[in-house]
Amino acid sequence: MRVVSSALAFGMAVVLLVTACSGQPNGAVKGLASDDPAVRSDAAIRLGKARSKEALDPLIAALNDQEESVRVNVIRALGDLGDPKAIPAIVPFVTDSLSAVRMAACQALGALGDTRGVPALEKALYDEDESIRIVAARALGDVPGPESLEVLLRVALEDDSERIRSHVVKVVGSRRAREAVPRLESALRAESEMVRANAAMALGEIGDRSTLPVLYRSLDDPFYKVRCLSAHAIAKIAPGDAEATAAVAKRLAFEDIAMAKVDLSWALASLGDRSGMETLRTLLFKGDPEDVRAEAAIALGELGDASELPVLQKALADKMGLVRNRVAEAIDKIKGLKAA
Repeated sequence: MRVVSSALAFGMAVVLLVTACSGQPNGAVKGLASDDPAVRSDAAIRLGKARSKEALDPLIAALNDQEESVRVNVIRALGDLGDPKAIPAIVPFVTDSLSAVRMAACQALGALGDTRGVPALEKALYDEDESIRIVAARALGDVPGPESLEVLLRVALEDDSERIRSHVVKVVGSRRAREAVPRLESALRAESEMVRANAAMALGEIGDRSTLPVLYRSLDDPFYKVRCLSAHAIAKIAPGDAEATAAVAKRLAFEDIAMAKVDLSWALASLGDRSGMETLRTLLFKGDPEDVRAEAAIALGELGDASELPVLQKALADKMGLVRNRVAEAIDKIKGLKAA
């Protein structure tokens, strides 16, 4: 009986808010007071998609809904509205007992992209659930400004989970934050394989020439993906640079991993040296497993040389669908570039 009374009181509160607001999608707002949780959830989703500012108060009132699924969709809707006034109402749910609610709160704070959500997201970086910490790190990456970057570097990059550290390195790279370069260089020298690989990629995104010496050394990393991504980072940072070209060419000369040969040849061509093109053509047909042949097709497509079209046309006969698909995409890409 107490539950029914609570539900009725909640419904009346929402109805009062509906009558107090004007110019909003009334059908969806009224749906928040439905007896059916599915209807309430759908109403929250529709209000979020409508991005109606007048829906803010009814949605905040609905945060007290007894159904987990409704609360989750209400929180997400508040994030979709894009109104930072919702932040104080969302923040307490970062420490909710239910992981789905905590995750939705982190996602909403990231979507709102306001620095006032950073302290709560920092708190979420200490969550016992690794998936929550990953979402919190991703959300911090969506919040511009030095505050979120400082938390990512100070807390998330020190997480025990390799998955989270690796993800943080990606986020930091996507921000192109030069102040993160020292930490990324340290990660490239001393971290686990995947974190080193993502650190190389992040340094390429940031594009600071001061990182080239570290990237040159990483061309000899024991993990082939680090070598591949270091080569691509060098090509991004220093196209046409003689020292950069020589470093990648030197590594290619004694590389023994087929996939790394593809990426080193690709990076070398991006630097302006086409001496590795024959390696790409050979691995397009003879690379094993099929991922190598597919990567060679992607490389040729990205390099965009129309003279490679006859070679790619022949590769359409590959027995593996993955390779044929990548070859077809490469052909389309080159033809599109040619037409433009």
